[in-house]
Amino acid sequence: MRLRNTTAPNLPLATRTYEQQYIDQLNNVLRLYFNQLDNFTTAISTTGGGSNLQFPSGAWHQDGNTTLAANITNVSTTPIQVASTDGFLSAGALMIGTELISYTGKTSTTFTGITRGVYGSTKAAHTAGVYVSEAQPVPSSTTALTIAFTYTDVANGVDVDPTDSTKIVCQTAGYYNFQFSIQLLTYDSTIDNVTLWFRQNGVDIAYSAGIITVPSVHGGVAGATIASWNLVLPVNAGDYIQLIMSSTTGNTVAATYPPGTAPVRPISPSIIMTATFVSALYT
Repeated sequence: MRLRNTTAPNLPLATRTYEQQYIDQLNNVLRLYFNQLDNFTTAISTTGGGSNLQFPSGAWHQDGNTTLAANITNVSTTPIQVASTDGFLSAGALMIGTELISYTGKTSTTFTGITRGVYGSTKAAHTAGVYVSEAQPVPSSTTALTIAFTYTDVANGVDVDPTDSTKIVCQTAGYYNFQFSIQLLTYDSTIDNVTLWFRQNGVDIAYSAGIITVPSVHGGVAGATIASWNLVLPVNAGDYIQLIMSSTTGNTVAATYPPGTAPVRPISPSIIMTATFVSALYT
């Protein structure tokens, strides 16, 4: 049942003297209005009443993912040819197999400004057809990175700023629950600590930071962990929220894992962010 807004009745003007027709007309108008109120309250007071309500909400993620269009040797630094660069950041890093590769630019089908074997990984040859996924580098402790989101899953009154994909903008004032998850990976031989926190309108939010330990590479397998927490915040209409990160070593990335075949599994995004309206602001 979809909720319908109630409309104030247009009451007929009273007559100077008692008239049965006027009283009947007035009763009919009031009956229709009270029926609207009854339908409205019934729709939200039943067990499934909450399903009729719409609240501001949003969900976004980062999972650049494509396939290699041509073989590359373990030393090549020429532009990397792929099926498509759609959904990838304009500059960043790629994960192909167990190698991390940085790039400084892209066209619709190539990554340019290539540096091989970065962030503690080892250079390797790769065959056309293998998966190429996004790996957003986490900068060293002296630099903070504002996380960007390239895909919108839900946008109902909360959305990414069209001019700055790092900003989650709330169109309606209220208390919101912001929650994220992030997959961190390193091929470095040193254990890393990654710090994440929130900003509101460009200002760090007090007590919002957390530190995650990323294990070092072991047995040729990357050290990896996943972190997630939430924060409930009061925001005004037009406020924006950002997620920030930095690391101790600067050799950790937020990595998208490509789909698997044994067992079959979907793409695993590097970063997910959600925003859910909780209540109106207290007065």
